[in-house]
Amino acid sequence: MEISIIVAVVMSLVAIGAAGYIYYQSKIWMAQAEASQRALQADMRALATAAVGVGERVRELELRLRSVAERQEQQELNEPASHSYQHAKKLAQRGADPDELVDVYGLTQGEAELISMLNRMEKEQPAPEAVSS
Repeated sequence: MEISIIVAVVMSLVAIGAAGYIYYQSKIWMAQAEASQRALQADMRALATAAVGVGERVRELELRLRSVAERQEQQELNEPASHSYQHAKKLAQRGADPDELVDVYGLTQGEAELISMLNRMEKEQPAPEAVSS
């Protein structure tokens, strides 16, 4: 009977040792898990901060792009396309045909023909006489 008591005591000691080892290992694993969690939280905070920074930068770029587009549109509205027409008119006065106006100034065929026709009409009209007093 003493052997069975000794075996029971040894088994109990082994079980207690195993439980202690498992407890110790679980503490280590828990500490590692908490450290990993803190590192992940720090990474998430850094990513969130970076995302906010990128979002602000994108917003700034959108505002700048909108401003540039508005200025370009305003400039296009304020700067009449008549410069090309004026140059085309001068070229027509020098005898250029509509095809040449299309090639040189990128006008449509209709625009070039209209400029040529207006030029011919101006040539056909007599110059107004000077008013003398």
